[in-house]
Amino acid sequence: MRRRDFMRAGLAGALALLSARLWAGAPGNTKLLVVMLRGAYDGASLLVPWSSDFYYRSRPSIAVPRPGSGEANAAIALDRDWALNAAVRDSLHALYANKQALFIPFSGSDDVSRSHFQAQDLMELGQGAGAALDYSSGYLNRLVEALSGKAASGGVSFTGNLTPVFKGAVSVPNISLRGNPKGRLPPRSSDMIASLYEGSSLSGLAASGMETKKMVSEELMTEMAESSRGAGAARAFENQARAIGKLMRDKPAYSIGFADVGGWDTHVNQGSAQGALATNLGGLASGVAAFAKEMGPLWRSTVVVVMSEFGRTFRENGNRGSDHGHGNTLWVLGGGIAGGRIAGRQVALSESSLFQNRDLPVLNDYRSVLAHLFARIYGLDGAALGRVLPGAKAEDYGIV
Repeated sequence: MRRRDFMRAGLAGALALLSARLWAGAPGNTKLLVVMLRGAYDGASLLVPWSSDFYYRSRPSIAVPRPGSGEANAAIALDRDWALNAAVRDSLHALYANKQALFIPFSGSDDVSRSHFQAQDLMELGQGAGAALDYSSGYLNRLVEALSGKAASGGVSFTGNLTPVFKGAVSVPNISLRGNPKGRLPPRSSDMIASLYEGSSLSGLAASGMETKKMVSEELMTEMAESSRGAGAARAFENQARAIGKLMRDKPAYSIGFADVGGWDTHVNQGSAQGALATNLGGLASGVAAFAKEMGPLWRSTVVVVMSEFGRTFRENGNRGSDHGHGNTLWVLGGGIAGGRIAGRQVALSESSLFQNRDLPVLNDYRSVLAHLFARIYGLDGAALGRVLPGAKAEDYGIV
């Protein structure tokens, strides 16, 4: 991977208000949808650093095949460094090709707990790490409050319960668009393995080992389910996204939306261009594309932000999966954005560039991305941004 100028997209402060092109819609006509991927999705399997040999050495089982490798489902090259998982070819890649999607790698929060619940709460509250979390309000509630008095500036949550992002002084409706799907566990092979040792001197040891493995697997699966915190599965997101699009399109008061999607905690059998993660990515991307279609002409003045509480370990684990990490890839989509590119600060990917020798570093604070968007599409000044996202540094990502 070619080295990037660290300051290429890191110009601070007022440049965020001056350098980007004119936003497509007036603040009162703008639609914003934030999608939280609960469970920490693996951004390196969506936006693939295909020019990095270190990526392929680190992931012998789960690396997405290089573009031009001749392998089935090889990644789709975006430039000389980055490629997209083929699972999103007909949806997300189509939006990218039409300059209606961009990606910001090395993004996330400054939380290093690797706790799903703490990291999700901190991200929804819009606070920095290091102090006790203040649950009195979330950043989207504060955004709605900051826009009070402007036309069509209401919020709506499409979640099972009102989550921290919309809690606060302003009353926000909560509309659940899903039932109660049950997650599927991966197939078990312990009976087959036990039968191989039946009647031998190792049968007792094998049975004990399988029982231990079962206990550990059950604990992992419980954590993987709990990390979604009731969020619906990605494979069902397309229908939900269509409903969200219709509601936000037809109801002017529903101008700032929040949805969550679960099932991203891939400790076991993650897969690469096929498998559990690719299926989730395909369902999510199809949902985003369906939402864009439902918005119709309003898509021109709509922004969608997709993010997750943290990323995954850069190296795969012993279960052909990945564990809790740090930096990740954030998406921004919309009919009026300057898409079709990779934005934000970047660094050459090698062992020496990893955070704590295990994760992608965070070079682009998700709050600085949001601050840039809120300044551009809503015209919020520094004081207002400080109330919505305390301590966030506005930087110019050139998105709008």
